[in-house]
Amino acid sequence: MQPPPGAATAAQSITPGNGQLTHLWEPLDIGPTRVRNRVMYTAQTILYGEEHLLSDRHIAFYTERAKGGVGLMITEQQAGHPIWKGSFYPGCTAHDRRAVPQYAKLAEAVHEHGGRQFVQLFGSGVHDKGTMIYDEWHPLWAASRVTSIVHREVPMVMGQTELDDTVKAFGESALNVKAAGLDGVEIHAAHSYLLGQFLSPAYNKRDDRYGGSIENRCRLIREIAESVRAQVGGSMTVGVRLSYDEFIGDAGLTGDEAQEIVSYFVDCDLFDYFSISCGGYHTLFRTVSPMQIPEGFMEEAGRTVKGIVGGRGVVFLVGRIADVATAERLVGGGATDMAAMTRAQLADPFLVKKAQEGRTEDIVKCVGGNICLSHAFDQKRVPCMMNPATGREAKLGDGTLRLVDPDEAKTVVVVGGGPAGMRFAGTAAERGHKVVLHEAGAELGGHLNLLKQLPTRAGWDDAIANLRRPLEKHGVEVRLGSELDAEAAAGLEADVVVCATGSTYARRGIPSPYRPDRDAIPGCELEHVLDLRTALDLALADTAALGSRVLIYDEVGHYLPLGLAEVLSAAGVTVEIVTPHNAVGEETIRTQDWYWIAPRLLDAGVTLTTQRVIEEIAPDRLSLSGIYGGPPLDREVDTVVLSLPRLPRDEFHEELRQARDGAVMLVGDALAPRSIEAVIYEAETTAREI
Repeated sequence: MQPPPGAATAAQSITPGNGQLTHLWEPLDIGPTRVRNRVMYTAQTILYGEEHLLSDRHIAFYTERAKGGVGLMITEQQAGHPIWKGSFYPGCTAHDRRAVPQYAKLAEAVHEHGGRQFVQLFGSGVHDKGTMIYDEWHPLWAASRVTSIVHREVPMVMGQTELDDTVKAFGESALNVKAAGLDGVEIHAAHSYLLGQFLSPAYNKRDDRYGGSIENRCRLIREIAESVRAQVGGSMTVGVRLSYDEFIGDAGLTGDEAQEIVSYFVDCDLFDYFSISCGGYHTLFRTVSPMQIPEGFMEEAGRTVKGIVGGRGVVFLVGRIADVATAERLVGGGATDMAAMTRAQLADPFLVKKAQEGRTEDIVKCVGGNICLSHAFDQKRVPCMMNPATGREAKLGDGTLRLVDPDEAKTVVVVGGGPAGMRFAGTAAERGHKVVLHEAGAELGGHLNLLKQLPTRAGWDDAIANLRRPLEKHGVEVRLGSELDAEAAAGLEADVVVCATGSTYARRGIPSPYRPDRDAIPGCELEHVLDLRTALDLALADTAALGSRVLIYDEVGHYLPLGLAEVLSAAGVTVEIVTPHNAVGEETIRTQDWYWIAPRLLDAGVTLTTQRVIEEIAPDRLSLSGIYGGPPLDREVDTVVLSLPRLPRDEFHEELRQARDGAVMLVGDALAPRSIEAVIYEAETTAREI
């Protein structure tokens, strides 16, 4: 079998500088499909669909990664039956014949660049709402009358009619994929979606031939695979995605049962590959693990499955594989045949090409911040914090950056070395402008330098490195310890001065939406009341600095107050976190960080109090009132820490506008404090305009 166009052999792709990555560049046969290397992009929810069809935005996204050298990609989930378009509002379908032209466009684009593309066929089961698609309301179909831990809608139990209809529809969907010229289909039976629900004792309570024994629980998947094979024969690759462990003990699917399931499916001789993941809706924090989880944590599971499969199929493995060295170790060490570097290629679609060319130092590394996942949970198109071009490839992707003629290059001064200032400087310099970056502190990174000091947060150092690398590569002159006032900045010889002075944590903050009757918390001016930044600086230097009783009042819901509580409680300080929200750390729930830090906080005795605001602060105590009523609560405290919305540091910009005749720009948190992905995107797009 000939390699696909643009594929490189292992010998051709090994260049000086990447000789330790030899296993990754070996081609691999997956059924009838040959892929050019062992790096893949698994099915990931990105929500770029339009009218429930794969969109041109999807095609641009996958094409960019094919250009970047990835061996294999699998589309985000596509409904294998008309009823399964839900779970996410813009969910796509493979069953509708209208999908074929877009699939054909995708096949042509990906194949042109030497890549291979499979389509994942999916059913949501109970993890959906029957009213998700406005013109197609319906009862949910499920293995048993078990509700979703997220959606909480009671389903109808699938009878033989619904089961047979599902089997037939998946086969028809596979035929659409084949007609379009794509390379394979993956049957999604992981993460406690529909087919995973049939496998899991947590969802499958049936007593008919689809419940009970391993063979019975596997029956629907086998029938679907047989239906698919009847439609496509051996001309296309067919695989299955499985969760190795749901991590809810014997109540759900365990590793031991997963081994039996894999063995059963291997003996069925229907699948060319087995894609091994983990977790389900009870434990999504393991499925899409954040930065505190070690890279390659699924290694032993992969090794076990490889032993079961032997030479009768190919094994794919996930598990926070963010670095090509980790991928090489897993492939070369026999834990998998292909390494899934999915979020890693959100951050850098040219990861493979850079590694093959010996430019690993140029790779933009995924930091595990899970901003991508948080947007998916919000039913929004998925971005990447580190890569503003993700999902915007047609506008910001490879080849779209306009370089300036040397005669038109400008001198640009950037004031502030946080994420926005660094991104602006790097992009402007890459375009050909002469850029000088002034940072008042001793290091670049802004508030990321604070985050990285907290327990399990060292991954933020990778984010700083990602932002620093273009400065070095494109010749930005960085001046640390350079604090400019408006007069000094106005006197610089520059065509443009960019103010990226960031934001600050203030004790007053902005007026609280939970108490619109007042501008500030009474007593916030007292000496034992600290803003979040001051409290963190003191606690990181000396955990006893805040006393033995600390109350953290949080109106933001981000990680910093949780990290402060962990630092203090680990040192024996009594800590309470109070929030007006319905849950402490609400924003960290969507990034999955909450599920890892909450047990540590609770085990350390941290008290979590919700739906309360501070009524008043006195010298040694404070009172809390309920936002929905209830009796007041009094607390004796040594220190009160206020985690309130940040305020922009925009005074410098206003003063500079008065003092300077030339162009002055304002970007990032100094314009309005926002999320990291928002200010990096703004810096990128603004730097393209000068």
